[in-house]
Amino acid sequence: MKRKRLFFTLLLALIVAVGAMAQQVRVTGTHVRLRLSPSLNGAILTNGYGQPIYPAKGTILNTTGYTSNGFVGVYYAGGSYWIYGQYVRRVNSRSSYSSVPSRVVITGDRVVLRFGPGKNYSTLTYGGQNTHLYRGDVLTCVGVKGDWWRVVYDGGYYYVSRIYARPY
Repeated sequence: MKRKRLFFTLLLALIVAVGAMAQQVRVTGTHVRLRLSPSLNGAILTNGYGQPIYPAKGTILNTTGYTSNGFVGVYYAGGSYWIYGQYVRRVNSRSSYSSVPSRVVITGDRVVLRFGPGKNYSTLTYGGQNTHLYRGDVLTCVGVKGDWWRVVYDGGYYYVSRIYARPY
């Protein structure tokens, strides 16, 4: 009888621990900085040009399971960082629609990149011509906003419709 009780107690503890590790948070602010350490003095995540990289408002991030000094540990673009807890809100971790894959693959032909999450935003152009992506192109994904993936392309951040791309 004691063995059975111990087994169920351990099983319940494992379920609770796994549930805690699978938490997700939604970014609630704009220009929210990702830091390399849990401190307002911690280094800020930047691109190759020294410009801060901000997750878009509404982006869903997986947590690392750690908190410190009011910061929440999160995974973003293949790395783990810290984000100030005041600018995130916990979300239901069971929602697979909202989760952000690390990469997406283009499923359409001549797909355009946009500067924002909607058809009303301008497209990325070079020399006056739209830049196109083609079926099979793989991009790093850093967020989701409605029906749009936020992706990295040629060192910049753009949006591609979820109609023409899927998790890779």
